[in-house]
Amino acid sequence: MRVISRRTDAGIQVFDESLEPLRVFPLPEFAGSWSISSGRDSLVYATCDEVVRLGPDGGEQWRFEFDPPGPGGETNMSDATFSADDSLVWVYAPSLLSGRAETDEWIVLDAATGEPRGRLPIATAGQGGQQFPLGDGRMMLDVGEGQDGSRIFLASPGDNVHDYGWDDRVLIDVAPGRRQFMTVDHQGQEDVILHAFPGGETLFRLAVADFGEDPEIGVVEWTGGYLDDETAVVVVYGEDEDTGGPWWRHYRVDTRSGKVLGDLGIVTIDETDLEPLGDGTYLITDTDGTLRRM
Repeated sequence: MRVISRRTDAGIQVFDESLEPLRVFPLPEFAGSWSISSGRDSLVYATCDEVVRLGPDGGEQWRFEFDPPGPGGETNMSDATFSADDSLVWVYAPSLLSGRAETDEWIVLDAATGEPRGRLPIATAGQGGQQFPLGDGRMMLDVGEGQDGSRIFLASPGDNVHDYGWDDRVLIDVAPGRRQFMTVDHQGQEDVILHAFPGGETLFRLAVADFGEDPEIGVVEWTGGYLDDETAVVVVYGEDEDTGGPWWRHYRVDTRSGKVLGDLGIVTIDETDLEPLGDGTYLITDTDGTLRRM
């Protein structure tokens, strides 16, 4: 099951599997991403300038600083994520637009010391990235290039980066057993695809109409994920033609057949609130801010 954490006014609050609070890590307001170790006793965060690891007491354990931005470089946020075994910290660095390098970089740090283990160039001009640690030591990465689309990569420490070659798919989630991964159309959000892992072959493609919704008013949201290896959650979003108000529904999909199993029938505070945990359960937030595991 994935580690449960959320951002609060006090910092990053970490919970156990029963949603009992364990600790709160301090986090600067300008930090754009964070990752909690599987032992729930360490945090790494990334800013546009550095990556920092904090220990159980919230104290700094190490700091990795990027090179200064080049002349005219843009300020774009990096992403830092623990590997599944907590031995490494993978860092997506939008180095091209920041003027630091001729390509973006995927940097692998020793999680104990912060020392670089590898620097993998990737041919993107990203504005941000999201990483997905895999249980076998590999990492997947989605790089957002704004209006130019979204790119997806796979790598092992020290290996060459595998570029799936797409510029129009957003990586949403990887199945717990690593048999599949899910993407959503970037530009028009017209469909969701369940791909074979690691090759990326299309197993099932579902358009908005396959969920019984009108494609003229509905889109597939860039959210959802795998409840477990057999069931995925796909979110369809739209606006009511009469009131102009938004609506969204959470549809279950059988990952073995591609069949739509129906609406979860739950109410969430917004279309992105539901977080699948990979063990058949998911998190939602009550209107008073309380987390609930369903």
